[in-house]
Amino acid sequence: MKNSQFCLSLLCISLLSGCGNEEAPAPVAKVDQPAPPPFETSNIIIDGLSGSESYALRGADQAWPNGQADTLATDLNANNYYVIFDASGSMGSTECGDGHRRIAVAKQAIKRFFETLPKDSNLGLLAFSSKGVQQLSAIQPVNASRLSNLTSAIVAGGTTPLADSMVYAAAKLEQQGQKQLGYGEYNIVVLTDGVANDPKDLRAQVSKIVANTPINIHTIGFCIGSDHSLNQQGIINYHPASNADELLSGLTAVLAEAPQYDSDHFDNGSAQ
Repeated sequence: MKNSQFCLSLLCISLLSGCGNEEAPAPVAKVDQPAPPPFETSNIIIDGLSGSESYALRGADQAWPNGQADTLATDLNANNYYVIFDASGSMGSTECGDGHRRIAVAKQAIKRFFETLPKDSNLGLLAFSSKGVQQLSAIQPVNASRLSNLTSAIVAGGTTPLADSMVYAAAKLEQQGQKQLGYGEYNIVVLTDGVANDPKDLRAQVSKIVANTPINIHTIGFCIGSDHSLNQQGIINYHPASNADELLSGLTAVLAEAPQYDSDHFDNGSAQ
């Protein structure tokens, strides 16, 4: 019996001794997981445009406008429209005018556009004709009566320098953007009935505007259908018009989301 107890005691001592000498498990090596790739807007494609091709896709990009004006605008949040009015020689045609010259129909339509603009908006007006590219009104608060008188005096003639007109309009809107610290909205509205003098240059200028500015481009193609260099889906809001009603409808679409929008001006009367 004593021998049995002695053996048990030795066994216990041996077990306890072994527990004390047991080595701790080796630490598990930490494996670094690869970090996810950085989020880049240039990897996003919307309507065929990547972030590098569309300023609107680069939400953190504050490069536009380049600089700040010495004198700031009273209303930093105003919506701005710059109208390019085509008064080229082809506007003298009566095709699509229901017996009236295209320029007469276009004038009536754009005058209603002026009347329908929200009163707190700003507008600039440019026309090209045989006199070349001329700014008829700098960007300023809408005065429909004054703009209507300026439009009435336009005479059709000359070619279609759309590319130069787009560059000019974009520059004027950037100057306004500097006055508004980039706040507000900026729109170029083109009313044209002809093919640009240099369609390739026009496309290049449009690409620059879309890539480097927040400016929205709207075009109403009068009596030229959908086959036009300014009909670029996902880039330009293009509206073909083959008669006075469709011309008015295209201009209405420009203001469809504007605050205080009222389409009644476009629903009454007919172009003369």
